[in-house]
Amino acid sequence: MTGQRRRLYHEAIPDYGVPLTEAAGLRRVVARNPGPMTGHGTNSWLVESEGGWVVVDPGPDDATHRRAVLDACDGRLRAILLTHHHKDHDGGTVALAAAAGAPVHGGHVGAPMTDGETLYGLRVVATPGHTMDHVCFDLGEGRLLSGDHVMGWSTSVVMAPPRGSMGAYLASLETLRRSAYRTLFSAHGAAITEPDPFLDGLLHGRRRKIEQAATALTPDWQSAEMLCDRLYSALPEGLRLAAMEMTLATLAELEAQGRAIGGDQGWKVA
Repeated sequence: MTGQRRRLYHEAIPDYGVPLTEAAGLRRVVARNPGPMTGHGTNSWLVESEGGWVVVDPGPDDATHRRAVLDACDGRLRAILLTHHHKDHDGGTVALAAAAGAPVHGGHVGAPMTDGETLYGLRVVATPGHTMDHVCFDLGEGRLLSGDHVMGWSTSVVMAPPRGSMGAYLASLETLRRSAYRTLFSAHGAAITEPDPFLDGLLHGRRRKIEQAATALTPDWQSAEMLCDRLYSALPEGLRLAAMEMTLATLAELEAQGRAIGGDQGWKVA
């Protein structure tokens, strides 16, 4: 693994509500929910399968976006799959399923999925970390729908335990790295066309931040807020909550490694 900074993947603001063809049998419809956590918006992915289209992540509960997804399916929506339960991904699920009469798999509203099983031609790849229910979907031919696990424009936020896990996130990144995918299609932003160096950069960056957190610990108690200020001093205020989640996930990982002690008074070196 190199220590080089990974190359980010940026794109112009996409046409909202328009089916964008990314490959044969693969379309995306971008929801109009831009923001610091969503980039230009959530990508609802449409995968053509025998008998119709499979929608991965219907996006937010927005009638205009829902109508665009239905139209992009040419009236043949076969099933709905969820990478995880966050509202920018699953908020529109119930309404879309009702409108299309389609079954739902994954997240908190759908039928459970098992790592390695194949649904409608997509293989489930368990990738806990960002959230503990997060999965990706292998499309075959070296292509993966990576949800929020890997995004080209930004680092994914790892939620604090028990909702997420930094250790699980790193292990999930290693799983993808060993799989040698050729293209990652994430839930926000442009496709990642050189996944190996990008994943190397993510792993390096997360491990470096863990070591920075370990160095920041002292024999005296410090609050998580104080440590967050030290670890993420350059972040804008709008990302403060995300930075706190990452700080708590990082501290919990250090505690799991036996390098930190957490308690009511805060955190200190073990």
